Amino acid sequence: MPKNVPSLKPRELLRILVGSGCSFLRHGKGDHDIYLRIVEGRKRTAPIDMGVGELSPPYVIRIFRQFGFTDQEIEELLANR
Repeated sequence: MPKNVPSLKPRELLRILVGSGCSFLRHGKGDHDIYLRIVEGRKRTAPIDMGVGELSPPYVIRIFRQFGFTDQEIEELLANR
């Protein structure tokens, strides 16, 4: 489990995700946008709630895990933000 995961604004999380290979797929219901990442030939998608002020640390970890990032990759991405 990654340690010291901060709460992030949706735009901050998107900057990290897009920089690591994720791309916008489509708009979802309400304030959600769906993003896509291809890992080992498999498509992984996750909805990001764009209508909140900040995303909680458990939500941030869940998004990273849905995209197939390992704990080490998550820590490196958050350290380099």
